[in-house]
Amino acid sequence: MNNISEQSKAFESNIRLQIIASLYKSDLSYRQLKEICNCSDGNMATHLNKLIQSQFILKHKRIYNDKPLTTYHLTDYGRNEYIKYVKILKTVIEKERIENEKENIIDNQPVTNDFSVE
Repeated sequence: MNNISEQSKAFESNIRLQIIASLYKSDLSYRQLKEICNCSDGNMATHLNKLIQSQFILKHKRIYNDKPLTTYHLTDYGRNEYIKYVKILKTVIEKERIENEKENIIDNQPVTNDFSVE
């Protein structure tokens, strides 16, 4: 897979991408993810469920200080797909940078009226 359009639908949503990028660094609670993504409970639940169904993340429920705590973890599959996605983005950005540099070199060439042949 070397094309962004071929990449998983998990990356089509800014919220899902934000969730994956956040979980790449560490496991996070539902509340932490909701705060990072700044979205409603319903919206957050929908995106988390899609990522669970596509096996990008796992959900862990436990009791912490006598209260329920739900945390999320990026799976190895999710981690690998995210790494691939970032590599593809870097490649696309680098190609665009090179193209822009080429255009700038061409655009910045001095214009001369010297048509003589030596």
